[in-house]
Amino acid sequence: MRILALIALGVVLANTVQAQDSLGARGPRLHAGKVGIGIDGLTGSSNVLVSFFLNNQLALQAIAGLDLDLPGGTASANQTKVNGVTVRGGLSLLVHLSQDQVSPYVGVEGIYQYAKQAGFFSVVPDPKNSVMGNLIFGVEYFAADRFTVGIKQALGTNVALKRDVPREDTDITLNTSTAVTARFYFN
Repeated sequence: MRILALIALGVVLANTVQAQDSLGARGPRLHAGKVGIGIDGLTGSSNVLVSFFLNNQLALQAIAGLDLDLPGGTASANQTKVNGVTVRGGLSLLVHLSQDQVSPYVGVEGIYQYAKQAGFFSVVPDPKNSVMGNLIFGVEYFAADRFTVGIKQALGTNVALKRDVPREDTDITLNTSTAVTARFYFN
């Protein structure tokens, strides 16, 4: 499903690149003080994004996400029922390479994540804490003056910090992720 969404978005973006010459007369779509709110991960665990443009190319973006896992049923006499929660928060700095209807960007992001596992346990596990650092490559397509859809590719590391129960040392993984994005700009 994610692949089909990416292919469809690529076709739309390819067809609009030819129309950009006529859009240049409207002036830049990105400017200092531009504020937007959006979402990434439309097809999975989503994050809320709040963007603020420092100038017509450089944007600072706050990231927040929450997942809840509420298992059904009742714990047996020797177990404890635990509701799961994952909380994410971070910042990214993005550089937009153009200010046209199709606006590619590159950047970096850092995210802290706290994750408590859901389930029924005889010994309740400690939460997992991790720090993620990513290089970002993406593109936004202005479907309207204030609304964009896009795609974001992240390449980075996930540092899962050690915990005591169950005993785990710090693990570092390299990973990639792709997310479909949508944003609404207020000005």
